[in-house]
Amino acid sequence: MRTVVANSTADSLVGNALTVRTAFVRNVMPDENSFWVLYGQHKEPTFLEDAGNGQKLQRDTALEYVKSWRVCLDIGSNIGQWTRPLAEKFDSVVCFEPNPNFRECFTKNIKQKNVVLWPYGLSDRSHKAVQDFNSTMLKEGDGDIECRTLDSFGLTNVDLVKIDVDGFEVPLLNGAKETLSNNNPVVNIEMKWKRKHIVFECENILFGLGYRHVKRTKSDEIWMKS
Repeated sequence: MRTVVANSTADSLVGNALTVRTAFVRNVMPDENSFWVLYGQHKEPTFLEDAGNGQKLQRDTALEYVKSWRVCLDIGSNIGQWTRPLAEKFDSVVCFEPNPNFRECFTKNIKQKNVVLWPYGLSDRSHKAVQDFNSTMLKEGDGDIECRTLDSFGLTNVDLVKIDVDGFEVPLLNGAKETLSNNNPVVNIEMKWKRKHIVFECENILFGLGYRHVKRTKSDEIWMKS
């Protein structure tokens, strides 16, 4: 496995949304499993020729239930391992990633023009939050992360919502009820049973919106409207 470390690149702003900007990668052309990463021992964005398939089994399973291919929401998009293949399927992919260090990798990894990246955490109201250097977990507090509700974006034609927010699922869903009710998308959500109280609360919210559980693959669950 070969690694290449690069300098930071600035995000390009269009309104408040971040568009993907192609980074100089020392003539390394990525294949489907090549990604800039920031986890474990890595202290800055590092290029891996084989960073794994980015939960391909869970993603492919979720896609089996999708009937239309207009808009997909990638919530907790991290470095873009779901985003890249989703952008090949959908007309557009709207991504949310609050951690600026992951966004730096994301902008290096994602070159498709049908992807929009929003630098927000999603919650049940507008507030500030804290997120450590390479952590995927949000914590409420007087930090640099800005949180908004998904409903505040007024998104339409949404056919799939992928959610991977490591413990922040309940406030996210409470701030997404209008979006889920108005669009009736397939929902793929990570549900870890070590956080049973969160799983139970998420189930109650989804049941209340008319969703039913259809399948579990590893830690991901697929929910659909009847």
